[in-house]
Amino acid sequence: MKAIIAAAVIKGGTGKTTTCAALAQAAAADGERVLAIDLDPQANMTAILSADQNRPGAYQLLHGAPAAGVTQRTPQGIDVIAASPDLATERTSPASAKRLQAALEPIRGDYDWIFIDTPPTMGELTYNALQAATGLIIPLETDSNSLQGLYQITDIAHQMQQRSNPALQIMGVVLTRFDARPKINRYLQEVIAEKGQEIGAPFMGVIRPGVAIREAQAMQESLYEYAPGSKPAQDYRTLYNKIQEG
Repeated sequence: MKAIIAAAVIKGGTGKTTTCAALAQAAAADGERVLAIDLDPQANMTAILSADQNRPGAYQLLHGAPAAGVTQRTPQGIDVIAASPDLATERTSPASAKRLQAALEPIRGDYDWIFIDTPPTMGELTYNALQAATGLIIPLETDSNSLQGLYQITDIAHQMQQRSNPALQIMGVVLTRFDARPKINRYLQEVIAEKGQEIGAPFMGVIRPGVAIREAQAMQESLYEYAPGSKPAQDYRTLYNKIQEG
């Protein structure tokens, strides 16, 4: 097991799910053993990775089902524990944030990488993801509200490092759908990189926009099968290589 990576931020529309799925696809394209866990009730990553959300998945896993029994192998060569709308009913209870961590323990040795997608809110599901993870990726867009989301998720991660998961590493921030042409975007990139460094969330780079991502997702194909030479595929490959380096 190399790492359990959670993609999380308390903000919607940041490219979080796309980032999590693309990293899983990049690892699978390298021949790595990959498990992707979708904890977002919207189940977007489940669809992107061509998994079936009608089969038992993350909800059952959190309620005692063995991981091996709720994992499905997809045509993309990735094992997936799918999301379903039932996840929206999850509520916090004493020690409940460690359910995912405990459920993954028996299968950690079966995979090189585990990637966890989370809802765009802070609650039971995101706490479970951060408790189980050894690495946190923070996807953001270049807008003026991104700093608030960055501050919130890093503050929570630092608290969890101190209280319950000292193995959690904040790997850094990645800017998605980044268009370098507008001056404001370049300015916000500098600000986010500077502020992230100050709070222990180093800047990891940008993902350029490209229609290949939407096309691959619509076709439920891996980005690295559909358009491996596209700009987004190249940028996610660079991000994946940085994660490998630790």
